[in-house]
Amino acid sequence: MDEQTSKTITAFDSLFTTNRIQMLKILLPWLAPGQQGGFAVYIKLLELQYTLTFLRRHSDTRLLGSGKQLSADFFQGDNDDTLKLLDELIPFSSQGERSKIENMKNMMANFRKMQEMMDMMKMMQELFPEGMGTDNPMDMFSGMSDSGLSSLFQMFGAGQEE
Repeated sequence: MDEQTSKTITAFDSLFTTNRIQMLKILLPWLAPGQQGGFAVYIKLLELQYTLTFLRRHSDTRLLGSGKQLSADFFQGDNDDTLKLLDELIPFSSQGERSKIENMKNMMANFRKMQEMMDMMKMMQELFPEGMGTDNPMDMFSGMSDSGLSSLFQMFGAGQEE
């Protein structure tokens, strides 16, 4: 778990507790094993009561975070925030959930690369509005040597690892 995620969890936990509740948590391990279960439930009940009271008093206040919110376009467009969120979820995920999160990240990366390729094709169409004189876009490269193709790809930044 990275430091930022840890800070977020700590901030949330400290927002919905009091010093008295924290003191009861410290006392818990000192009790006899038969008393600890009931006392743990009592502590959670106090936290719930405090949370409900706090939320009633501060119903219009942003509790945590920078103001970024999940929305319909959260997984579209510039998805750096989405990738950050997924990375923060990984340490708390089961192996199956991690696999799904990694698949989502890969899918988003592939979508971003596809978008970049589409942007490049649009730029090529704008550079050569009359077309390349062929229906197959790959025909324009048929007479080029490997070094010529390599230079062309370097010029447009294709093939570079991110």
